[in-house]
Amino acid sequence: MKKIVAALISTATIAGIMATGTIARAEQVIDGREGETSGDVLVRGIIGEFDNTTPGPNPEDLDQWINVTIPTTALFYTTKASNHTTITSPEHTITNNSAVGVIASVSGVDTPTNMAEVDSLKVNTIDLFEDGKPTETVAELFRLQGNQGTNEGKFTFTGKVTPVNASAELNPTFKLVLSFSPNVA
Repeated sequence: MKKIVAALISTATIAGIMATGTIARAEQVIDGREGETSGDVLVRGIIGEFDNTTPGPNPEDLDQWINVTIPTTALFYTTKASNHTTITSPEHTITNNSAVGVIASVSGVDTPTNMAEVDSLKVNTIDLFEDGKPTETVAELFRLQGNQGTNEGKFTFTGKVTPVNASAELNPTFKLVLSFSPNVA
């Protein structure tokens, strides 16, 4: 009976590993005291170029799973209704093309220009600028499922501005630095 239960558990574990493509540290115990002297180990390989859009075994370097599409530019602006003191933006999208989940994070901002009039600026709920200066923020933006699930995340900008001259256009810029890590168990 114990052998049958052990065989069923081993079969279920192997089937689960094959279905998910990931190994959640599955182990089996071979105990000679119970008459067991052998066991099966599922061996999976990667031959050829690793395809991070298809479920399969994890590569040695898990960062190879990262395959995302990000916008090359993003926009924020002030509104006339707020007398140009409120920052808003359209929605911007990040898409995970990978077969596994990905964690999108804000790593910081780079090369800010003309930001002195910005009192506060956030991407989603993450502070980016305060009193015209970048905040030292490293924070998770969102988690995306693999390409078979909810694989799109949205971000927007909000904030406040004290314009020196609300009737003249000012064009602040900066680079939003994003980082990505695979979300594999």
